[in-house]
Amino acid sequence: MPSAFPPAPPPNMNPTNNGYYGASGAPTTAVASNMSNMYQNGRNSTGNMFQPPSGTRPASQPPVMSPHLSSTNYYSDNSSSANGSNNSFPPIGDFKIGTFTLGANGVVTDNPESSNRSYSSGGNSNGNSASDSNQNVRETGIIEKLLQTYGFIQCCERQARLFFHFSQFEGNTDHLRIGDPVEFEVTFDRRTGKPIASTVQKISPEVVLSEERVVGAVTTELYIDAGGGETQGRISYENRGECFFLPYGKDDVEGYVTLKSGDKVSFQIATNQRTGNLAARHVRLEDPVAPVRYQGVVSAIKDAYGFIERADVVDEIYFNISDTKHIPGGLKLGDDVDFCIAMHSGKEVATDLVKLEDGSVVFEDTSQEVVRGQVLKTVERSPRHNPKEPLPGRIRYRGHDRSEENLRLTRGHKVEVKFGERDQRGEFTLRHGDWVEFNIATDRRDRLQKATNITLLDDSFLVSGERREHGVVKHLSEECGYILCCDRDLLLHFFYRELLDPATAVTIGDELAFTVANNL
Repeated sequence: MPSAFPPAPPPNMNPTNNGYYGASGAPTTAVASNMSNMYQNGRNSTGNMFQPPSGTRPASQPPVMSPHLSSTNYYSDNSSSANGSNNSFPPIGDFKIGTFTLGANGVVTDNPESSNRSYSSGGNSNGNSASDSNQNVRETGIIEKLLQTYGFIQCCERQARLFFHFSQFEGNTDHLRIGDPVEFEVTFDRRTGKPIASTVQKISPEVVLSEERVVGAVTTELYIDAGGGETQGRISYENRGECFFLPYGKDDVEGYVTLKSGDKVSFQIATNQRTGNLAARHVRLEDPVAPVRYQGVVSAIKDAYGFIERADVVDEIYFNISDTKHIPGGLKLGDDVDFCIAMHSGKEVATDLVKLEDGSVVFEDTSQEVVRGQVLKTVERSPRHNPKEPLPGRIRYRGHDRSEENLRLTRGHKVEVKFGERDQRGEFTLRHGDWVEFNIATDRRDRLQKATNITLLDDSFLVSGERREHGVVKHLSEECGYILCCDRDLLLHFFYRELLDPATAVTIGDELAFTVANNL
């Protein structure tokens, strides 16, 4: 007949306070998840090294239920060591860990959910592999791409990109965005055998922003030293009659503006869920204590008005020519200017314009690396200014970025980059398929890249099969000249801007190579 109690401790374990029996020798209740607190590094819960047993328990001693349970030991025996009994005990590996209850007939029964589990250092006695404990291990990642019914996750713990189907997302996929942090399990596709992400859940961001914007005032200005070190500024605001102060940094300020002490601002309160710290984010200047001046470059001039490309945001602002009469010589295309912004008829306009020295306004950082590419889309010379599409041209090139972030995206692939009318070295006309050299410029305002310093390669004429003719300059005027073709009796008109090298000085009698085009 099987014993009604769990097996006794092995002979090399002191029955006293050993976690098997209560103070009166009776079995008590054990919870498997807490068993790791009983024995650590060869010691019992009292910190004493295990000692050989001093005696055995008499077989006639009746079990009595212990009235007290220790917070760390679910079983203890304070009487067995005094009895001097010496029985043979089974190994501790056979002791089943679970929740045991004492029935009405005095028989101990175990919890059926835990009865199949027994203590083992490397696995369990039922032969289950150690990998079973890792089946539900969850990983974290970032949503990298979203399509109609599926997407891809970039893993955070390892270099892997996993597919997931929307049916595996626990939530509304309409609320899922690229860049969202997620948690998931790795399983394998039954058809292809490839690893995929399943049971995908969106992770709450570490920083939570308030839904409503708060109004406050700058009390301490942001300071950046010569070495680039930043000292945070502070903003004060009131809530229910109390005054609070929040820090803010350079990246928290919207637009290319410098906040001054006393400026009225609006912002969102950011709460770090891990630390509970608060800060001001997305700080927007609402009412400056002094007039704010902006900078930009004149991008277009008409008879009575013009446009300025702003240095603080990727946008252009209108100005009236009458506001430039105080400037000696007026303004011309490409001039650097300083200005204020006023509202006229509900629209922003630039006022109080001041001309700056050339090179005062810098929009972008230009790489010194020379890149070679092919023109996919040319820039049409239109007399109508279009501020909504300042970079209509396209060039395709093979990516040279070998940084860890962009290596996967550019290696072995061709990349397209935009360019505008002012990004050419000269005003010559580019044609589809032309091969060019250029530099990559990164905009400081939005970190977008474009092609600049574009020059046409001589190889372009060979590859494209473009027909080149030769002629002699016969006449020159202020902006244009005439060429007499060598192969035919024809006089052709040309503009100086079409010279591939703008620095070239053309004189009458010079021989030029050119391409004939219509309606330039």
